[in-house]
Amino acid sequence: MKDFTCLVTGAESGLGYAAARGLAREGATVVMVCDNKKRARKARVKLIEESQNPDIDLVLVDWFSQEDIKAKAQEILHNYRSVHLLLNLAEAYFPIRKLTANGKERNFAYNVLAPYLFTNELSSLLMAADGARVLNLTYESHRLGAINFNDPGLKYNFSIRDAQRQVALARLSWTYELNRRLSGTGIDVHAFSTGAHHPATIQQVPRFLHWAVKMATRFWERTSEESISALLRLSLSDDYERLSGKYLFKGQIVKSSPITYNIAFNQQLWDTCATNTNSTIVSYREIQEMLLS
Repeated sequence: MKDFTCLVTGAESGLGYAAARGLAREGATVVMVCDNKKRARKARVKLIEESQNPDIDLVLVDWFSQEDIKAKAQEILHNYRSVHLLLNLAEAYFPIRKLTANGKERNFAYNVLAPYLFTNELSSLLMAADGARVLNLTYESHRLGAINFNDPGLKYNFSIRDAQRQVALARLSWTYELNRRLSGTGIDVHAFSTGAHHPATIQQVPRFLHWAVKMATRFWERTSEESISALLRLSLSDDYERLSGKYLFKGQIVKSSPITYNIAFNQQLWDTCATNTNSTIVSYREIQEMLLS
């Protein structure tokens, strides 16, 4: 795997760090894409020590800033010839509704618009690899989610529960539409759920509850080995080739909610993301049809 380049978002902690460590131990070049400067630098040092793999790079990005996402994607395009694996694992949830500098609600911006834009910007590097793979983290809570396309920022009816469910549904819907648009390029796209959020993804926890987060984090780390192993299999195994566009729960291919198979719904979600980021990917098949017409 020496010439195998992996991008792992959210690699400074939790599932992202565990995935990066597993890939590094396999000998891959791992690019940690992180938004917490202090934690990320410590994680990189620890990752090199634990994996005995010096090919660990770090890219710092502000997931709230679309300008910075594009700039860092250009940096990656300049430094690497191809990307074989993209793990979109970065996530964070905010119980108080606030807007980013771009005017987007933070939960939707961080967890939906950011990975959408980042993946679009790197699509040429994925196409340059021989059989690249994109894996997007989501959750079973998508089954309880809904998306108000007129108000994805939940301006009039916000709750952290509804925001998280909307994110889970949007990430799955986006995955299926991304898979449709990349069909024919040799890029496999899947969504997967590990079953439980890493406790540290909840932001702005009151100080008196910090002990509870620490206890929950330790429990997550003890009980998540199976999910991490399943993610690494999905990342590296040839068993998932030519099975693009699947949803996996704890390593098993399962059916997602019926609405996620509605092409018009998925296209509407895509169009919402495109409008909010000024970025899109034209379907590979549509390009081929235009060239042949």
